[in-house]
Amino acid sequence: MNLVRWLGRYSVRILPLVYMLFIWFLSSQSSGAVVTFSFYDSLIKESLHLVEFAILYGLLVLALLTWGELRRRGNRIAIGISIFYALLDEFHQSFIPSRSATVTDLVKDFIGVAVVWYILRRTYFQQEHTWLGFWLRKITQHVAPSKCVIKDNRKGGR
Repeated sequence: MNLVRWLGRYSVRILPLVYMLFIWFLSSQSSGAVVTFSFYDSLIKESLHLVEFAILYGLLVLALLTWGELRRRGNRIAIGISIFYALLDEFHQSFIPSRSATVTDLVKDFIGVAVVWYILRRTYFQQEHTWLGFWLRKITQHVAPSKCVIKDNRKGGR
């Protein structure tokens, strides 16, 4: 096995865990402890809810691609982990001074995951010819173990 391929595979697989620890660290800080942007502070911090769990879901999908072709079941698992971690993050924030757990933040987290899911659905699962779908398939072809890459030779694809 090529050492570079092996390192790449396991680096991508560990990224979601590292990112989850980073989210936990940021959630453990009081509301003004990490960064203050004065006028734009609340706008930037509130919009990060849309982005942070979208990134987590994207990293989970990339990690799954290192095991082989992404299936709908694996995709559902990535969505479930992302949503569960968003719930856990809000619960965790309820115990941090100057932080709060709100349904609005959860909705923003879910919207971020939903947007990336929609993009993934259009570019990967519906087999549209896009640069993103091409790139995601290349990850599977180059990083996943060769025995895990599933080739579908049936007429009409999947």
